[in-house]
Amino acid sequence: MTRPTHAGVVGAGLMGRDIAGLLATAGLPVTLVDVDPDALASARTYHETDLADALARGGLAVPDDPAGGIRYGTDLAGLAGAEFVVEAVPEDLALKRRLLADLESEVPPETVVGTNTSSLTPSEVAADMAHPERVVLFHFANPALERDLVEIAGDDATPAALEMAHTVAEAIDRHPVELGAEYRANCLSRLSASIKCAGTWELLEAEAAAVDRGALNLGFDRGPLEFIDLIGIDVHLATVDNLAAAYGDRYTPPPSVRERMEAMVDAGNLGKKTGRGFFAWEGETCRLPEVASPHDVTPVVGALVNEAHRLVADGVGDAETVNEVLERGSGGDVGPFDVESMLGQDFLRETLESRHAETGAAVYDPVF
Repeated sequence: MTRPTHAGVVGAGLMGRDIAGLLATAGLPVTLVDVDPDALASARTYHETDLADALARGGLAVPDDPAGGIRYGTDLAGLAGAEFVVEAVPEDLALKRRLLADLESEVPPETVVGTNTSSLTPSEVAADMAHPERVVLFHFANPALERDLVEIAGDDATPAALEMAHTVAEAIDRHPVELGAEYRANCLSRLSASIKCAGTWELLEAEAAAVDRGALNLGFDRGPLEFIDLIGIDVHLATVDNLAAAYGDRYTPPPSVRERMEAMVDAGNLGKKTGRGFFAWEGETCRLPEVASPHDVTPVVGALVNEAHRLVADGVGDAETVNEVLERGSGGDVGPFDVESMLGQDFLRETLESRHAETGAAVYDPVF
């Protein structure tokens, strides 16, 4: 399929501005839309001053004027000529539904809409559209400029819409992985949710720095609590609530830790984007304290492998696909089934059984 001649992004937050940057860097004229003029101004400043360095950190080629192809606006009418539009607004189902219904009246019938949702499904967000079959999952790993994965799915999407998503992903030098079925949190976000949830349960046993130091010592790219900081504590809690509608309490933190995170949100300590969450941040750098005794995070690893088995059982992907999603999404070279092979299924099952007996946490309830 021919790549689009005009693309759009709705939502000028951290993910939206990077997605717009990727599209522009690939030579696609792109219009970035947000109802908040301040958010647009912040994204423009980022594009003009920091995008080149961010692209370089991600190993991407940097054109002379990486932001030259980006236009900015507060009105969806600016997307009238777009053939592919990515929505990257907050994880609020009602908000996404209103947006897509409004967008449909501004773009041609053949325009494909990609949703970057990390906790909902394409069918859910497209429910109020006249033509929901134009909507596909187009989900980036975080950070979008450093991880080359784009997850694609859509139980109701047309073959042409899915093909367009593949074409755009390849045009922006991202690797498309088409999932076998759409589920809330896709594949990568379910794996991530299991790690983050288990990390919050380990806070009952150790301080945040000890948990994350234990994860780093075991080979994780970052610890589960730094990861929550990275995406935003407010975003994490909203994601947990979205997932609860589909999975019950599988990804729910302990009540005391939930209260702690809500208090952090109320105090404005949202993680990286505010400079403080579980840890202090200086720009892109998490200031993870040293600890005398890193925590044993084997139960977190067990939770990850457990979720991988659930994904295969749900038809989201086979073991090879699930491995690839985590490898590309985390920037590593080891997937959950690789970990299972290294540590042994019996050992991991026993670890989960023990931790589940201690906590009652659903994330530790073994399914293999």
